[in-house]
Amino acid sequence: MRFQSATRHAVLLMGLAATPLLCVSPAAAQDVAASAVAGQPSSAEASAKAGSLPVLAEHRYRMLAKVRPLLFWITRDDVGGARITWRGDGAEAAGYELLIGSDPAKAPRKINRWGYIAEERRGTTARVFGVMKQSTEKSIEEAQSQIGASGNYVFKAIRASAAGGNATAGVTTVRSTRDFTYRDLRALLELVNSAQPDAAAKNASMPAGSQPGFLTALADLIQRSVDAHGAAVKRQTVAYLYNGATYDLTLRHAEHRNDQIDGEFESRSRSSGDTTKFEMTYGASGPMAGVPVHAVYQPRWWFEVQLFLDDAVQF
Repeated sequence: MRFQSATRHAVLLMGLAATPLLCVSPAAAQDVAASAVAGQPSSAEASAKAGSLPVLAEHRYRMLAKVRPLLFWITRDDVGGARITWRGDGAEAAGYELLIGSDPAKAPRKINRWGYIAEERRGTTARVFGVMKQSTEKSIEEAQSQIGASGNYVFKAIRASAAGGNATAGVTTVRSTRDFTYRDLRALLELVNSAQPDAAAKNASMPAGSQPGFLTALADLIQRSVDAHGAAVKRQTVAYLYNGATYDLTLRHAEHRNDQIDGEFESRSRSSGDTTKFEMTYGASGPMAGVPVHAVYQPRWWFEVQLFLDDAVQF
């Protein structure tokens, strides 16, 4: 991702683990998300109408998925994709949008996994909206058993706001008989707008030096490795909040290679100690500095997702 000095990262959404987000109210979220709905390209004009920041850059990605029913991997390319949008005002305000998902018409076993994040930060305040399809299966058999099932589709919207050193966060659950895909973002947002929060919002204090959300934490670490200009990058960690809890995002290793950086990342919950690892290759200099060109994430032992920069794809 190209984080101007400022997706688990983008790809973590495909695992549908609880993605660390700070989110806005449903109405504001729909405004922020409007220009990123599949089939409606983002633009500075749409951004202005929605009241969010102007678009600085946008890139699209092709998805490769691997499924391992027994001992061997089954690989299929072009089974979905992603779109990353960068926003900013040229000063201190910055925003990031990520829409990522598999296409059940193409994906192995018709897997339908997707999510959307829209995060915006202005000085010491931040707002983000996140929605994703919930997934709890631990085996490929459980995943297959859910295909075609009706009335069992659950989507989670995480809401929060941050100002100074304080943050509030809450979750809204939406249940549907329709298995929404990434193409149905607008329709799902309408359901989120009409739903009630699961419980009262949580209040939390932000640790010193922490970031208000996962994307800003990732932006920070990526920029540090880019700014190293080929020098060795030591293990570095940035704290961030998710739903009132503190997490640590760590750049475990970064290696410069052919004007690119291979980064190994890890997200860790301070409360449970659970960790999630992913890898990302991004540009090291010029207009591609910080722009992801390849990412790998394996959310289940039987399921792996890879993203490849490919602005020719339609997503």
